[in-house]
Amino acid sequence: MSRRLAAIAQVVLSFLVATAIPMGVEAQVEAPFQNREEREIYGNTNGSGSILDAANPMDFLNQIRRATAMDDATPPSDAIDAALKAYQNPPATQ
Repeated sequence: MSRRLAAIAQVVLSFLVATAIPMGVEAQVEAPFQNREEREIYGNTNGSGSILDAANPMDFLNQIRRATAMDDATPPSDAIDAALKAYQNPPATQ
């Protein structure tokens, strides 16, 4: 009787183990993207990202560089005015 009971217990235990393990298990991830570029492509951010959204230190430095790149640039209206003045008053030829 004990062999029969052991065989039944083994079948029941193997059935419970087989049904307890879910098939197709995947890790749960908060966001499907890893860096700012992927967030722009896959996310719905509407381009309102902050400089604090940098994924790594180099990305942070690149964002700072891009944000301050045009600080010393000539405004377009001043450049157009200077070009028109240069066109109207050509330099004297010698």
